Amino acid sequence: MGQVHDIVRTWISEVLLSHPGPMAIAMRQRAKFEGWLKFSLAAHAELKGATDVIVEAPISVSVSGVNRARYDVELKTPNTNWRMPGVAELHRPVTKNFSSIVEDGRKANSQDCQPLVAFVIFPIPIGDDRWLQYLERIGHELQLTLSREAHATQITLPISPAHSADVVICCFPISPLLAEQVMPIAV
Repeated sequence: MGQVHDIVRTWISEVLLSHPGPMAIAMRQRAKFEGWLKFSLAAHAELKGATDVIVEAPISVSVSGVNRARYDVELKTPNTNWRMPGVAELHRPVTKNFSSIVEDGRKANSQDCQPLVAFVIFPIPIGDDRWLQYLERIGHELQLTLSREAHATQITLPISPAHSADVVICCFPISPLLAEQVMPIAV
């Protein structure tokens, strides 16, 4: 079995690929789909053998039974504002989207589980790699080395009969020690 963050990233990819309709709507409108993805990922995790799957806020999905440990997944769906055919030209502010990923990484801290941060960047022009700037920024701010090869998967999904766009699924572990150093626990 691979690294748990790789498994979660694969599960998210499988969920997105198996639901082209909702994804097409979300991408065309640049509409966030975090709530839908939480429940879809939880159901998919159970199908793949995860046990004690819990969906709650602020932890998006809590999973036991993978490598006999408990993992809490902080999940985000940051949208982009890049122009592309078939996607509404809405000017969505994206800075807060990526800042919230860093915030989640900083506060992801638990005594009894391994925290993971997962996010889906969308929509992205097919084959475009400008999203790497966000991955680099997130890694820098969390003092982590994040890479395309180890932490990201880029897939293409249809958004209409004539157009497609990419999404990037990223997932990485957060060390509880790092989370304590970056964001001290208030007593």
